[in-house]
Amino acid sequence: MEHIDRDLIGNIDVNDIDELESLYKAILSMKDVNEMHKFFLDLCSKNEIMSFLHRWQILLRISQGKSYEEIIRELTPDKEDDGRKKQTVSSTTISRVKACYVNPDGGYRTALKRIEIK
Repeated sequence: MEHIDRDLIGNIDVNDIDELESLYKAILSMKDVNEMHKFFLDLCSKNEIMSFLHRWQILLRISQGKSYEEIIRELTPDKEDDGRKKQTVSSTTISRVKACYVNPDGGYRTALKRIEIK
């Protein structure tokens, strides 16, 4: 049985590792995007899902070589949604995503390589 690499644990409490692995295995057990979406709707709030999406949108644009200014312009909404102003993109979030993206062994690179193949 595969386990999380201890070098990747960071500041996660060692008492939570088994349950974190269980969560990851549950995610990996989803068979298609609809199952995955239903699982994430149960697991996360709409705002949390939108935060994941937001980071992924930033990553896709970084991988296309777009500048911070282009990313901010493309992802900052002009309109309100349901009477509430949508979240804007911060340069801090872009910077964090980019710092992870430049890591050749990081999860973002792995994911992008795998979806580009398909």
